[in-house]
Amino acid sequence: MRKKLKIGNLVRVNFIGSNYICEVIELVDKTTYKARNIKTGVIIPNLRWKAHKDKKSVWFIEAFISDTPGVKSTRSIDTRKKTTKKSELDRAIKKQKDFIKGNIKK
Repeated sequence: MRKKLKIGNLVRVNFIGSNYICEVIELVDKTTYKARNIKTGVIIPNLRWKAHKDKKSVWFIEAFISDTPGVKSTRSIDTRKKTTKKSELDRAIKKQKDFIKGNIKK
């Protein structure tokens, strides 16, 4: 059963004849996923369905197990954009340069 997976889905992954339950943590492209083994925490890159796998690949997705709501992304949410205005930054750099030169203004 080939299904378009989402982050947080549980799948059964076959790795050299052994089956492992993994959680999808990243969508690399249209047919490639990155998953984490639930028990060991090992990350398995470049996972594909058995029908789409590369000839050299030793792991592939064997079956879809379930949807699990929860984690949307493994990337940090704490990335802020445009936190400082350029004029404020220029003033701070000028004050720092003056301080290094010994010109302290109160």
